[in-house]
Amino acid sequence: MSGTQATWSADGSYLPPIDPHTKAKHLIIEQYIENLVITLYKKGKRGVTTFTFIDGFCGGGMYNDKDNNNEWEGSPVRLIKAVREAHKKSKRIYPEPLNIKFIFIDNKKNHLSCLKTYSMPKAGLGELVDERPHQFSHEYGDRIEQCEFIHGEFENLVNSCIVAVESRKGHSFFLLDPFGWTDVSMKTIRKINKLKGSEILYTYMIGFITRFLSERYTSQKRGFQEILEADNYYEIANLEDNSIGEQCYLRDQTVKLFIEKGQSQYVFTFALIPRGDNIVLYYLLHLSQNLTALEVIKDCFELENNLDYQYHYEIYGYGFRTSDFYNQNQLSLELNITKDTYEICIDKLDQDVGKLIFNNPDGISYQEIRVRTMALNPANKKIYNKYLSKYFNEKEIEIWRDGKLLSRSQSEYKKSDIIKVPRKYQLSFLNQPKFFKTDL
Repeated sequence: MSGTQATWSADGSYLPPIDPHTKAKHLIIEQYIENLVITLYKKGKRGVTTFTFIDGFCGGGMYNDKDNNNEWEGSPVRLIKAVREAHKKSKRIYPEPLNIKFIFIDNKKNHLSCLKTYSMPKAGLGELVDERPHQFSHEYGDRIEQCEFIHGEFENLVNSCIVAVESRKGHSFFLLDPFGWTDVSMKTIRKINKLKGSEILYTYMIGFITRFLSERYTSQKRGFQEILEADNYYEIANLEDNSIGEQCYLRDQTVKLFIEKGQSQYVFTFALIPRGDNIVLYYLLHLSQNLTALEVIKDCFELENNLDYQYHYEIYGYGFRTSDFYNQNQLSLELNITKDTYEICIDKLDQDVGKLIFNNPDGISYQEIRVRTMALNPANKKIYNKYLSKYFNEKEIEIWRDGKLLSRSQSEYKKSDIIKVPRKYQLSFLNQPKFFKTDL
């Protein structure tokens, strides 16, 4: 519930209005959960069968979509429906049922009442409001679903959530969409990150940060030092400067903060820009310890991206800007990658991937390349594959599989594939492959 705090009546007679960038955020969540469950459920011989989804600031579950004169489903409803869609699409016959638990938390009782008595029944999910496990049969196996509704502050309930996740094992996903940055402490982020198989999608109000920076040594001192632990970060922020450079600085400091203080191995950002300018109001921060989760979220961010300068400025990576690209009553899932921005992305990969390949003359595995560079640029796995094929076809790199040199490029490459520069490039410093640029 980022931005202006939304409120719901207990009986659903009043639903808060929905804005375009919140719609984009919901679509990302829905697409991501569906893709994540499919990916992990089908992974390896056994796959992941147990998932726990925690919506820490769930709200009432339904919004008033005035522009389209109907209602818009909120995150709790979309989480459940996305899991069901994933199970339907997984097409994997599995002896154990897919075991799903949803924990919905809100600090207002009327929000939870609206979710249980109005929104979930309206969305066809009324059978889950009794908080008991329900088993559903599917042609590819059974699925167990259970919802738990908890009234209280997420920050006070996170320990019980962690106990629940640890007892269930499997994979956990925390959706944290607080009203302000003081509602979730960096200590809480660390606790979640320590869970095996956990990840976080967190709405980070960068607009609030810029507003409170001027007071970080006075009224906001405790918040900065004890809750956000951001003391010594954002030190040279210029509150009067809304330039791309300043926005880059705020974004980079945020990523650094969540890597260092939050102990997140991978941090990827999606900018939400509700006005027709370059000022980011808030970021969706994807925090994970798992490379697969990072790759899946990149694909979903890409679908909602509409920034034509996405590869020009690393501040954004991906993002959604409302007024300049969409009418208020329209959303599009079309990817907006132009030829120019694609080439700029390839240039960025030259800095990250190309340099790594050149500096490992004996070869480096595709998996190692992904682990060391995936968080540094906006490219997803599909563009990584295109990048390798581009230079393979130009004979700038060699790709070895099971001890044999590949004779043609592939649409996808294996983790164990070894990438190296041809011997002719290793013999002379003046004879360098195109992707290695000494001035980078």
